Amino acid sequence: MVRFLGLYLRSRQVPVAFPLALAGVLAVTLLGDDQRHPSRSVIFAILGLVLGVAVAGPGLGGPSGELDRTAALNWVRWRAGHAIAITALVFGTAFVATHVPAGLLLRDAAGLAGLGTLAAAAFGHHLAWTLPVTWGGLAAVVPPMAQPVILRVATWPSQPPEDTTAAVTAAVLAVAGLVVYARGGSRT
Repeated sequence: MVRFLGLYLRSRQVPVAFPLALAGVLAVTLLGDDQRHPSRSVIFAILGLVLGVAVAGPGLGGPSGELDRTAALNWVRWRAGHAIAITALVFGTAFVATHVPAGLLLRDAAGLAGLGTLAAAAFGHHLAWTLPVTWGGLAAVVPPMAQPVILRVATWPSQPPEDTTAAVTAAVLAVAGLVVYARGGSRT
């Protein structure tokens, strides 16, 4: 089992991607962390989380989709664990590096990782970065809007931590991404 874990991690580029993702999240969140300007800290935290998910995203698939499909393994657990590990990595790193509320960081880390897994399932693991970068970039550029509801959903990463619509949006993205990716894997 230990040997398989090592092979799995290497085939998913984890020994390279996770340290790079950690360094990217740390650098961006530290760069923008400013207690005098909380909105700036939030924007840089979102960008840091986006960077971490984007760097770790290509590891959501292996070099050979045929090998993945023919292996006699319970891939659901491995894929779910990988997606959860990405969420934990980017959340934990941002939590240590910034003064942004933990609830906002956890919500955004889970939602952005869900977007990454949805992109991997829809477009392939090489394009797993597309949805988190697009949505996270939008949220970093457009200020959080309360009305209409569609704009609140569109800017969910930058909404206040207590915003219910943002929490529901992030939860739906996280759960949908986890379920779709864990069951079907990355598109080949």
